[in-house]
Amino acid sequence: MTRRPHPALVGGVIVLAATAALAAQELVTAPEGRTFSLGKSFTFLFLTLGPLKIVGPFATMTRARDEAFKRRLALEAILIAAAAAMVAATVGSSVLRNWGVSLDSLRITAGIVLFLVALRPVLEQYAPHDAHAQEASSGPPPNVSSLAYSPLAFPTIIAPYGIAVLIMVVTLAGDDTTLVLRILALVALVLALDYLAMLGAHRIVTTPFVRPILGIVAAIMSVLQVALGVQAILTTLQRMGALR
Repeated sequence: MTRRPHPALVGGVIVLAATAALAAQELVTAPEGRTFSLGKSFTFLFLTLGPLKIVGPFATMTRARDEAFKRRLALEAILIAAAAAMVAATVGSSVLRNWGVSLDSLRITAGIVLFLVALRPVLEQYAPHDAHAQEASSGPPPNVSSLAYSPLAFPTIIAPYGIAVLIMVVTLAGDDTTLVLRILALVALVLALDYLAMLGAHRIVTTPFVRPILGIVAAIMSVLQVALGVQAILTTLQRMGALR
């Protein structure tokens, strides 16, 4: 017996999360003129760490595996990703501050990174899909823990550009402990969505109407990310007096 409500539920959660990111961008105002508000931070984290890029690879690397294996793999990968995100948010931002990188330089860098990351969906159309997942699924079945570490946690969930965005967002929060904690809470929310998406990955990829919807959402979010990246650069240049 197939459980039809489940894929719709998981797909709906992902789509609603993307919609929430768009709404948060309009409703949340950046404090003290900061380039990044909580709404923008959630949008960036959802795009770089979120489930839109995880569903396909997870479904491929767990094909023909039982539900217990999938649940354990998803949980271990999320725990590893959460630990890596915590280290990146604390150690990475501390290193940037110690190096004396100015906030304006960081804002421009963040804009450039976000712009380049937004181009990835376009460039990936001309590259083989789920390369890491295909490698993982060939040959003898790998150990759950090793598979959870790589290629699932790294680089599927925690990609290098995702770590870069997280470090920059936390660093831009400065010494505002409350804001940093809220950003970390957003990271936890995104990782929770990743976990739910992995649990329903096979049903998502086999449900005809869900994948096109996710593709449309991903395209919309990529366009938004390009706009926000350019806006971050222009706003910073205006603050520096380089543009009027």
